[in-house]
Amino acid sequence: MNRFKFNFVVFILQLTCVIAFPQDSLVLNLNNAIKMALQNNTEVVKTNYQLKSAEFSLKEAKGNFLPKVSFSALYNRNIDKQVLFFSETNATIKLGSDNFYSSSLDFSMPIYSSQNIKNRDVNVAQINLQKEVKSGIEQRIVTNTKLTYFNYLIALEVVKVQQSQLQNVMQILVDIKKRVEKGTLIKYDLTAAQVQVAIAKNNLLEAESNVLPAANMFKKSIGLTNVDNVKLIEPIDDLDATILLEDAEKQLLLNNSQLKQLALNVGLNNQKIQLIKSNYYPTISAVGNYNFQSQANNFKVFNYNWVHTSLVGLQFQYVLFNGTITKNKVQQAIIDKKIAEEDLKFASEDFKMQLKEMESLIEFSKKKVLVQRENLDLTKEAFQLAKKRYQLGVSTFLEVSNAELLFTQAKLNWLKAILNYKSAYYNYQMLIGKEIKL
Repeated sequence: MNRFKFNFVVFILQLTCVIAFPQDSLVLNLNNAIKMALQNNTEVVKTNYQLKSAEFSLKEAKGNFLPKVSFSALYNRNIDKQVLFFSETNATIKLGSDNFYSSSLDFSMPIYSSQNIKNRDVNVAQINLQKEVKSGIEQRIVTNTKLTYFNYLIALEVVKVQQSQLQNVMQILVDIKKRVEKGTLIKYDLTAAQVQVAIAKNNLLEAESNVLPAANMFKKSIGLTNVDNVKLIEPIDDLDATILLEDAEKQLLLNNSQLKQLALNVGLNNQKIQLIKSNYYPTISAVGNYNFQSQANNFKVFNYNWVHTSLVGLQFQYVLFNGTITKNKVQQAIIDKKIAEEDLKFASEDFKMQLKEMESLIEFSKKKVLVQRENLDLTKEAFQLAKKRYQLGVSTFLEVSNAELLFTQAKLNWLKAILNYKSAYYNYQMLIGKEIKL
């Protein structure tokens, strides 16, 4: 009997654990959410493939410096053989045999090729650009994850605020009903309390309706679509350790990912110009050939007379004139470079203006958080005093209701101010190219 009770208790505990911690739920702090986003985000996966493709392209370019060896084999059945004419007698003589066999081993290796060198440099520039593209995407994903995380967290917090308000007005409604029954309050107070309950219920429904979109946006940002419930454990701090750099403009010009990409694109266009100009230079290659051939009128291959020939040498190639094609291609590439330089110049000035606006917005948002926090503390104190006065019978339900409304609105304004502040600060970090640290 004791063993049965023990097994029953164990079963109940296991069942409780399963109910309390469902398999489709996940607990996340901000750092873990960022790590998950960087692992699962489709853009990161795609840019990793693109970077790998660029690396293989560089290996392909380096392959042009290596020797190339090829083997070929040929068999011809000469149906009508070639002939040799004798001009004086107009007689002809047939050349060759019915069967012709030939195999060849060819070797070539570039000794000097400006085109190969510049092509390699272009691929190196492309890899550097692709790495910075990846870095920029990662910064944007980190920023987006932070914003969606706190947007979801604050949406949940708003629900708690509205639930607390509903609970408070429900308690007051119960108290008013008792007082109405005792005759110390009139029915008007009861009706007013019921109206406040209805308003609180409506506010709670609206707050709950905002949770699912915020949750889906957050789960989408971290690539998490197969988990229904996500529990966020990051605290809602008033302010981060805000650091506005004195040399923020310098940091912006040095570290902003988009500016670095534009600068690398200018360099890439310059390398493309040099690649096209390499067509003006000659190429020198080492060449070699080994040939093995025979002819006969029968198929007694082992009785054939096989002839071996071989050679080694240097090949010099220089384009004297190609119809000004290279010249016009160079001019097109120069124009592309000038366009890239204009893009970089415009973006630099635009980001400088954005930086000043962002710094101003952060300072404003910080002050607003502090003001809202002060207002929250005052309205909380006023609400507590109003409840005490109501309990002592020296104030009306209307006074309590107004105090609670002000307190609830102050709490919501404080949460909104925090979200606006975090949004401004995280965008500021991305703008100046702050390094991602997890």
